[in-house]
Amino acid sequence: MKIKDITQIAIGAALLASIGSIAIPIGPVPITLQMLGIMTVASILGAKKGSLAVIVYLLLGMIGLPVLSGSGGLAPFVGPTVGYLLSFPIAAYLIGYFSEQHRSFPALVTYNLVFGLGLVYLLGSLGLQVMLGLSFLDALTVNIPFIIGDTLKALLAAFLAVKVTANKQVQRSLAS
Repeated sequence: MKIKDITQIAIGAALLASIGSIAIPIGPVPITLQMLGIMTVASILGAKKGSLAVIVYLLLGMIGLPVLSGSGGLAPFVGPTVGYLLSFPIAAYLIGYFSEQHRSFPALVTYNLVFGLGLVYLLGSLGLQVMLGLSFLDALTVNIPFIIGDTLKALLAAFLAVKVTANKQVQRSLAS
């Protein structure tokens, strides 16, 4: 792995850590900007680097830095948010993989909605079901208050990724 790749992964993890530490508690799952960061980082960095950035971010939280909705340590990984946290690198990999194929705004919005929201809500709900003893349907309904905000995050992440990657392409063409 090149220094440039490591730097991009570190910057992605730092971005996630900085915005992931902000949380508004509204129940077992707080409102955060984590999904905005994950979708944006994965869409820009691609599958490998995007998912590695998310893993580094989660490791920073595991070692105790308060980057996981304002908390850190192992508690978030054995509580109601475990399914969401474990789904983040999977979602980042899938968003990144497909974004490497198609970087248009409609395509990125679709990947963000399917993997950034659909997959994360599914696995997060499974975690809630197990950790809180809820029925799957009850666990799934916990996500309802987040749908509008997360959809806006998916749109914003796609917009940012298109702008950043378009600028990279212009810079490459000017350099050659």
